[in-house]
Amino acid sequence: MLDLDHPRSRHVMEAARIEDLIRRLLLAWREDAAAASPARTQILQTLIPQLEALNAAHFGSSKKIYRTLDALGRAVQGADAGKAWQAFTALDGPGDNFGTWAI
Repeated sequence: MLDLDHPRSRHVMEAARIEDLIRRLLLAWREDAAAASPARTQILQTLIPQLEALNAAHFGSSKKIYRTLDALGRAVQGADAGKAWQAFTALDGPGDNFGTWAI
């Protein structure tokens, strides 16, 4: 469980907000191929860079988090919504991520 008194908690919450936006875009892409291009653009040009900045500013520039985000970016660049979703699931449980799963 997330300790709300921990100094990093607000940053974990911000990561969760961004991850939720990515989740919504990926789900829309999976449901409708016409949503692919705008979803991919927003994820690659806005949301992943926001998570990278959060990592740099508040998570010690974790190489593990950068690798997870890099894998997500590479998957989103592809044309397969299923592979992009699979890469996204690395953010959704214990592992090399922001710990948002603990909320």
